[in-house]
Amino acid sequence: MSDQVIEEEDTPVEDVVKTEPRRKKLPIGLDLGTLESCILSKLSKPGSDQHHGILVPTIVGYPEEGILAGILPGNSGMLHGNDALANQLHLRLVNPLSDGIIQDIEATKSFLGYLRERVDPEFKGDALCVIGIPAVADEESKHKLQEAAKSVFDGVLLIPEPFLAALGMRDEERLQQEDYKDPVSNSLFVDIGAGTTDFCIIQGYFPKPEDLLSIPFGGNEVDVIMDQLIRESYPEVNLPISMIRGFKEEYSYVGEPESGVRVKVPVEGKPRKIEIGKQVGEACNRLVDEIAESLKQVISSASPQSVFSLLQNIILTGGGSRIRNIDQEIQQRLLDEGYENPEVRLSDKDYSPLVAIGALKVAKAAREDQWLR
Repeated sequence: MSDQVIEEEDTPVEDVVKTEPRRKKLPIGLDLGTLESCILSKLSKPGSDQHHGILVPTIVGYPEEGILAGILPGNSGMLHGNDALANQLHLRLVNPLSDGIIQDIEATKSFLGYLRERVDPEFKGDALCVIGIPAVADEESKHKLQEAAKSVFDGVLLIPEPFLAALGMRDEERLQQEDYKDPVSNSLFVDIGAGTTDFCIIQGYFPKPEDLLSIPFGGNEVDVIMDQLIRESYPEVNLPISMIRGFKEEYSYVGEPESGVRVKVPVEGKPRKIEIGKQVGEACNRLVDEIAESLKQVISSASPQSVFSLLQNIILTGGGSRIRNIDQEIQQRLLDEGYENPEVRLSDKDYSPLVAIGALKVAKAAREDQWLR
């Protein structure tokens, strides 16, 4: 017995098998948007309207050549999100995505790394991230995103954004209430983003290809049309697209033309007021034209046993859903086309975290074998 004790004490340290402490799993939900992204690692308490999502402009900034020391915070070699926008005078700004698709792989990896650091600053967790993707992203686009995300996260799962938005909007506390319309049970989601508008029939399972449609027409196209219309009316006015976008976000509407939208713009460095109400409305109505036509195509693909109740649960989400009167205008167009009692409504008032919330719900429930590593 004593020999055994001595033997154990004399065993070289390097021969002792050490077990690493198991890293805590960190489920993450991510809405990787063309203009703005939302990352979330904690769900709010039932009944609470607050969420713990972090909203970040989807932008990466590289210092201009020859920038002096002390100009950029921490003399950083790269800035992201609001930090990049705040220092854009001294940076070359890069949009990692266009129309929801990766355009710059290295910028995307850097941006994803920045997002992970926001929710896991010390990298102590085993980060398992569900990411929303455009409804009909092709295989090449999915592969690019997978490879970029796998270089940052410990596990990745890609799910169509409209399904995640429905899951994010779902209130599990109300599922037993008779008057509650479950957005996951039988609904048609329309996610109006910056680069694309995605349509998805949602009936309680991950959508199949035939349940999805995506059109390359969203907020960015509205900006371009507004710019063209303003230039036609005021040839002497030359505005950056960021200023056009700001006017759209403040004054957007659909329906009959409105006037009374007067904005101050620079003309040869001098201030001038111009009227843009008609131009704003015309640009936004073109978006509704595209959505209404695509809705007819999606509705025609719904099963006969579900279509009538589906029409009662059409939900608009995304930044474009905040255009004034857009739900009423789309509903009226469906009525004019002969659809029976369609009901078009807006998603929760704060739509911005919905995809990320749905993604986090999936991340918490995903099996170990489902993660791409």
